[in-house]
Amino acid sequence: MDRLNLTSYQKVNESFARSMVYRVGIDCGFFVEMNYMVDAMLYCLAHHIKFQLYSEDANFGTGVGWNEYFLPFCEEVHEHFHRKYNFHRLPSWLRIMKLCRSQKSLGPVAWKVKKTIKTWIGRIVAYRTYREKVLLTQDIPLEPLQRYHIPELGIDGDYISTYALLARMIWQFNPDMRQKADTYKEVLSLPTIYAGVQIRGGDKITETRLVDGKSIISKLSLQDGKSLFILTDDYRLFLKAKEDFPNLELSTLCQKDETGYHHKRFCQEDSQSKKNAISRLLISVDLLLSCTSFAGSITTGPCVFIMKLRHSDPQVHAIDCSRDELPSVLQLPLYARAVISARFLSA
Repeated sequence: MDRLNLTSYQKVNESFARSMVYRVGIDCGFFVEMNYMVDAMLYCLAHHIKFQLYSEDANFGTGVGWNEYFLPFCEEVHEHFHRKYNFHRLPSWLRIMKLCRSQKSLGPVAWKVKKTIKTWIGRIVAYRTYREKVLLTQDIPLEPLQRYHIPELGIDGDYISTYALLARMIWQFNPDMRQKADTYKEVLSLPTIYAGVQIRGGDKITETRLVDGKSIISKLSLQDGKSLFILTDDYRLFLKAKEDFPNLELSTLCQKDETGYHHKRFCQEDSQSKKNAISRLLISVDLLLSCTSFAGSITTGPCVFIMKLRHSDPQVHAIDCSRDELPSVLQLPLYARAVISARFLSA
């Protein structure tokens, strides 16, 4: 199966008796949030739970939520209490204790206790609101199933292939975003055949080792004159790529004043600036989903998303992971992928 029909999905989703309200855009970058959301959709399908969305306060929007960029795909709810009591699943106590040791502080314990209390309050509020038991975002297990058998939708596949089906189904720009995408593509004047990469800068250095652009682009072994689209958050990295590869035709949607993505700083920007930045990011990823060959790191959200959707494409390369390991590595949390990336690059 190459495509999942949205109408069929909606019919099956609406047929389930139990419900979940998933809140998207809580406290992570867009593609980390997107990844969590698709995993939640998978969980709901596998366990016959109706998936509903809350996105009004999403950190990637201006108060509209998911539909600010994409076409709707499920029922949305609007109760305000989700802002306070609906959040990502908490780390395990083992993970919390490791954080305590590394930080030499009991702060992570206090944080988890506070969040646990909020979880129980949220469940009570949700029950009083909907008059039934409703699951929240923190009820999603951290690890997805390895195989999904959903005969109602003709699905019988492993995690990666099923994830790709759902993600492609909901990756549908609304008319405003489609018009923006067409405009940007016209300005870029990309040929039919072009390659693509992501070169990450900014605050990613606090989570994992950054991979330099020269190493990423070299992975593609492009011939002189070939066209390459670069997704980056730092225009200086784009200029460095032009210096390193003067015989390639390079393009990007990164703005000249961008010097690296910093999530906390981004969340403090005004709504319009935030929307413009997210729009360019989404359009850039849309371009990378269609390029002939792609290279990137397993430690960045957009790359992981692209690699999951193009998992069977031999022209998609991870700079910091072997091809044989890639399907299993893409399922891991960031801290685990960062360890694998560092080990691979140091070998």
